[in-house]
Amino acid sequence: MKTKLNKTEALDKNGKIWDKESIQLLLDKSDQAVYNGLMRIYNRQTRDEQNYQETRDWNTIGFTGVDGNIMSSYAEFYKKTGFLTPKQLTIARKKMKKYWRQLLDEMKNEYPQILKEV
Repeated sequence: MKTKLNKTEALDKNGKIWDKESIQLLLDKSDQAVYNGLMRIYNRQTRDEQNYQETRDWNTIGFTGVDGNIMSSYAEFYKKTGFLTPKQLTIARKKMKKYWRQLLDEMKNEYPQILKEV
């Protein structure tokens, strides 16, 4: 019986425990998870970073320097159109997997429960 989550786990509103593997698996299976994750990480970028579509602040949140431009452009495209092209989606799906910890942090912020019996 588990009574405390590890630092690399989060609990969602339905009581499901999420970790690196489960987040990455969801990103593999679900286009919507890629879209939601993309927008979550984009929203962690500073306004300045969003405006310039690049990583400018080394604050360990948002996109990395190498991904800042392309992923910000995908987020802006998605905001305008509601979709990504098949090529964009393939690239975004691959890149989003490295942001699993930030996605986990977002979940922890949204559902700050730390104790749960399983």
